[in-house]
Amino acid sequence: MYETLEESTQTCLVSRFSGKVTSAEYKRFQDAVDERLQTSPKINLVVLLSNFEFYGDLSAAGKDFKFAFDEYEHIRRAAFVGDQMWIDWFTRLIGPFTRAEEKHFPDGELEAAFEWASE
Repeated sequence: MYETLEESTQTCLVSRFSGKVTSAEYKRFQDAVDERLQTSPKINLVVLLSNFEFYGDLSAAGKDFKFAFDEYEHIRRAAFVGDQMWIDWFTRLIGPFTRAEEKHFPDGELEAAFEWASE
């Protein structure tokens, strides 16, 4: 499941991914990113991973892979909160290809992650 959280602003997208994310749900995430990029060339992300399992279909995985290697260049700061296994996997995959500052936060630290990303 994907949802945009109410803490989001025009320059900082706060999102929660949980369970198995489908292609349609991932498209909603991409739309939320694109909406913010219309007003700013760089944005910040806060991603809360809550009981994230993986992707509900291969198309969602493909969209995430494309985001990591194409659209992630528009991210200034990315804060990841929660499931450490997925955070480590994602940052190792894209780390060599990005200039975004990234920071990990444990479960329950959403507010601290938002503050850091929005600095």
